[in-house]
Amino acid sequence: MTRARGFVPRALSVISAIAVVATMGGCTAPAAQETIPSLDAVREERSIAVTADWLRMVAGSRQYITAEWPDAALVSPQFERWVDPAEAPAAVATCADQILERPASMISDGGISERTPRPPTEPDWAFEVALSDCSLRFIPWSGSYVSVGEVEHSWARHQITVVLPNCVRRWGAELVVPDLNAAIDSVLYPTSAPDSATATQSVWRGVALRRVDLSTEQQIRASCTDPGQTLAQLGPPEIQSLEFGPSGDGRTGVVDGQGSP
Repeated sequence: MTRARGFVPRALSVISAIAVVATMGGCTAPAAQETIPSLDAVREERSIAVTADWLRMVAGSRQYITAEWPDAALVSPQFERWVDPAEAPAAVATCADQILERPASMISDGGISERTPRPPTEPDWAFEVALSDCSLRFIPWSGSYVSVGEVEHSWARHQITVVLPNCVRRWGAELVVPDLNAAIDSVLYPTSAPDSATATQSVWRGVALRRVDLSTEQQIRASCTDPGQTLAQLGPPEIQSLEFGPSGDGRTGVVDGQGSP
């Protein structure tokens, strides 16, 4: 029996930046109008970052396989779908069994192991290649996205400083933001124990209302869009096709482990 292997991917990270600067003739020109990020831009930023991380997982998997089994026949990597973390072991094991056309996988606390003995006509690398392929097809999704890029950060800031105050003023109330950075964090990141028994991603953890009675406050909270909840409901990012770029960062050799450092 070979050693069990885990398949939970590394925490996802995000890469992007936005800057607006204008100068003329040695004198500072009027500031260019800031680009207001859209929710579609947030989705795209997440997608680019997650695709880059997935492609790095592909590269790491291929490096491991080729180092251990130089003669292994690699398959073209594919992403199929996100799965609940609790369902991921079964999804990967079933996938590997289907590729090998035999009940090859055993699930344990340590990961997924190969049942032995293998058929004499099956290469010794076949199970590892199938397991690697399936681990890239079915990626666990926890339900929250905690790696944030500049576009998403700018979107959250705009929601707190412009969109939400405008909505609140329509009710004759005032939005109070004691700490802008803390308010942005309340939009971008869900709470976790021991802060809350249930994860909450909401702007109302970081802002307050002034000049408003309880009834009107409840109406404001119900009527004005909570940007934290908007982000929480975006769902998992899209992992783009390989045509997007083998490394996700413009390095065309990374998938084969040959990208520049």
